[in-house]
Amino acid sequence: MSDDHKDYDGIRYRKETGSPAVFRMLFILLLIWGVCFMGYYLFSGWSSDAEFNEKKKAKQTKVLAALENSENSSDHSGKGQEKDDIATGKKTYEERCSACHGEGGKGGIGPALNLPKYKFGKTTGDIKESIETGRPGGMPGFKKDLSHEKIEGLIKYLLSLK
Repeated sequence: MSDDHKDYDGIRYRKETGSPAVFRMLFILLLIWGVCFMGYYLFSGWSSDAEFNEKKKAKQTKVLAALENSENSSDHSGKGQEKDDIATGKKTYEERCSACHGEGGKGGIGPALNLPKYKFGKTTGDIKESIETGRPGGMPGFKKDLSHEKIEGLIKYLLSLK
């Protein structure tokens, strides 16, 4: 007896040979999307947070090593005072500036200070004016809070950032 002629409580049995076209179309679209998604993340240089943190630590280690080398070479060239000024400036920066401008001048609330150009100029006079009188948009003046030596050290430290 053939399955084509069976009748169950008024419901005729009909053997389906394929899935509905809508399901096949959705499946094909899902496959295309999956391939594009994987291709984007595999070939775009995407990495996990752990890889990013490893690269960041390696870069920081490299920068610290370069800073130590430059400090050692400045000792031999007779620039001990400048090294002391930069160290004072670094300490002042960490106490007063890093909250807004980020660790090492990388930026945060305030702009990055390790760039080749600043918005208001990167000369000693421009930086001194920015520190002493402040700038519009949130930069307060520190003329009353910082001594002349600390400001000079801070200027030398900022100019040493790369």
